[in-house]
Amino acid sequence: MGYTKALLERQKELGRPVHVGVVGAGQMGSGLIASIQRAPGLAVVAVADIVVDKASSALRNAGRDDVVVADTDLDKATRAIDDGKAAVISDGLRMPELPVDIVVEVSGVPEIAAQIAYTCITHSKDVALMTVEADITVGPLLSSMANAGGSVYTVMRGDEPVECLKLVEYAQDLGLEVVCVGKGKNNVNIPHGMPEDNIADAERKKMNPRMLTEFTDGTKTQLEMTALSNATGIPIEVDGMHGQEIPLAELATKLIPKADGGILEFDKGPCVEYVTGDVAPGVFCIVKSTSDVITEELDYLKLGHGPYYLFYRPWHIASIEAHLSIFEAVTTGRPDFQSTHVTTEVIGRAKTDLEAGLTFEGMGGHHFYGYAMPADKAREMNLVPVGLLQHSKLKVDKKVDEMITYDDIEIDHTRPLVAMRFLQDSMVARGVLG
Repeated sequence: MGYTKALLERQKELGRPVHVGVVGAGQMGSGLIASIQRAPGLAVVAVADIVVDKASSALRNAGRDDVVVADTDLDKATRAIDDGKAAVISDGLRMPELPVDIVVEVSGVPEIAAQIAYTCITHSKDVALMTVEADITVGPLLSSMANAGGSVYTVMRGDEPVECLKLVEYAQDLGLEVVCVGKGKNNVNIPHGMPEDNIADAERKKMNPRMLTEFTDGTKTQLEMTALSNATGIPIEVDGMHGQEIPLAELATKLIPKADGGILEFDKGPCVEYVTGDVAPGVFCIVKSTSDVITEELDYLKLGHGPYYLFYRPWHIASIEAHLSIFEAVTTGRPDFQSTHVTTEVIGRAKTDLEAGLTFEGMGGHHFYGYAMPADKAREMNLVPVGLLQHSKLKVDKKVDEMITYDDIEIDHTRPLVAMRFLQDSMVARGVLG
């Protein structure tokens, strides 16, 4: 049964579509609201944004002409939803108190995203995240809480980590051995790049320069592949990953063991990787057939020349397909993507020489870029997860490319994201997670 058929049957039984609440009405949020609103069996009944006019516009642009601006009045918002209208509120943390079936987070701010997820889970409300930066920081904690309490916590479809996972699951279901899985990246990393370097390009793409810089300096790719690693338990092979320029036509001959002419030390097992070149915006999974019969059949079916083969999805379409995760959560009660392992960590390295006393900007700013490494190695070196650096104060001078440790910073332990991460670390140390 397809999602649409199941949701329409549900709507017929309940007399209403799935009530979706969305937190965040920026560029990505507005696109997601429009996609959800067009999906059979779904309806956006509430949007939260600190700028209520943005939330109202996003709903109206999605075809809702019955918008009620409730701001902080939850009773007014609830009445509007009960009357079949769409409500706008200003505080996303109050969204799980409204009569919605699932909350979708599209804030783009890790601190907020983690708090939204935590609040939804403690209200026994299903929640789906678009902000992967929150998941790589406290995803295992949030997943364990949701799974223990019976609600759904998931990262949404449409971005590379989830689509890579779907290829891994497909290969495993076929009984093939996963060798390497990852994504294509549009550009080579410019780890010392600054937001002002990207102003013109950001204007053309209608993006915030810092958001674009998070992509160009490599941080976003390190985050995404770390999320994939922690969802699958598949590690990266080297710190920062190989990140070579490999064309699509050569993936199945390069991302294989060195013994067979590739670049991988496959005695370590499968790995997560990224490449630059013509693979972007696609995702890939290199698999191996260990059966002569299957190898002969795959060769006959023109998948290549075994025993290594490429599974490739040439696109990911972000908010256009993100609502598939709402379908999955509502119709099956299962997440599309959870970080249930603590395999890989993203830490911060100085973008330039930094002086003691500065307060760190967020990702894509002037102070640090993200760099992936094994989680146990990061713990041994006392390195700070990149998601905790923003708002922390640097106590010592750091040279360009130096890694940032807990000893180097003053961190505000009252911040919810920090408290959640320290709880997660405690659970990992006690063997409860990871």
